[in-house]
Amino acid sequence: MSPPITYEAKDRIAHITLRRPERRNALNAEMSALLHDYWRRFAASDERVALLTAEGDHFCAGVDVSDPSKEAWKGVPNVGAKIDKPLISAVQGWAVGAGFTLTMMSDLCVVDETAQFMFPEAKLGLFGGITASLVSRIPHKVALEFLMLGEPLPAQRAYDVGLVNRVVPPGQAHAFALNWAQRLADAAPLVLQTIKRATLETLPKSPAEIAYPQMGYLKQIAESDDYQEGVAAFKARRKAEFRGS
Repeated sequence: MSPPITYEAKDRIAHITLRRPERRNALNAEMSALLHDYWRRFAASDERVALLTAEGDHFCAGVDVSDPSKEAWKGVPNVGAKIDKPLISAVQGWAVGAGFTLTMMSDLCVVDETAQFMFPEAKLGLFGGITASLVSRIPHKVALEFLMLGEPLPAQRAYDVGLVNRVVPPGQAHAFALNWAQRLADAAPLVLQTIKRATLETLPKSPAEIAYPQMGYLKQIAESDDYQEGVAAFKARRKAEFRGS
C-alpha cells in the first residue's frame, strides 16, 4: 500500500505530496506524523526549497475526524519543525481547517481558480490556536471574519487580501509553483535562509505557535533515555551516565 504522503528529492527541490485523494487528502494520524518527519528531513537535507502539493481535485479537507492525531501540530511547518528554507504550497479545490493552516504557514502560496479556503472550527467547537497568526498575515478584520464565521474564502478574494501570491487557471497551480521552486533552488541559499529567518522573527506569532514547540521539547525530555537513566541512577543511588539522547 502506497504511503498517504510522499517525499521526493529532485533538482534540489523537496516534492512533498498529499496522496489520499479518495478522502480529499484529509489528515489522519499517520499523515500528521509523516509531515513531521518530512519537515525535519527537509530541514536537514541538501534540498533548497520544498514544494507542497496534493493529488486529486482538492488540496486538503482538514483533519480526518475518524482518525485524528493527538499531536497534529507536529505536522505544521515552522511549528512542528523549524524550517529555515523556503516552502511553497500549490492549492486546488478546498483547503479546509488544518489544510488551510498548512498553506498559511507556507512562505509562498499559488492557487488555481478552483481554490477555496475555509476554517469551520467555530462551527465544530474546537480550535488549536495556530491560525490566530492569520491576523499578522492579512488585515485584522478580514482574518476574524474568516476565522469566526467559517465562510468560504475563494481564490480571488484570498489574493485580494494578500493570503496567496498568485491565482492561475484551473490545473496550473502546480506548474506555476514548480517554476518558482526551480528559481529559488538556483538562488543563493544563505541569502534565502537569512531572509526567512529574519522575516519569521519579525512576524508576530500566536501563543500556540510559541507554546507547542516548547511542549514538544518538554515531552522529548520526558521520553528520553537520559530521563530513564536519571531515574534508574537515583533509585540505585549511583552516578547517572547521561548520553544526551
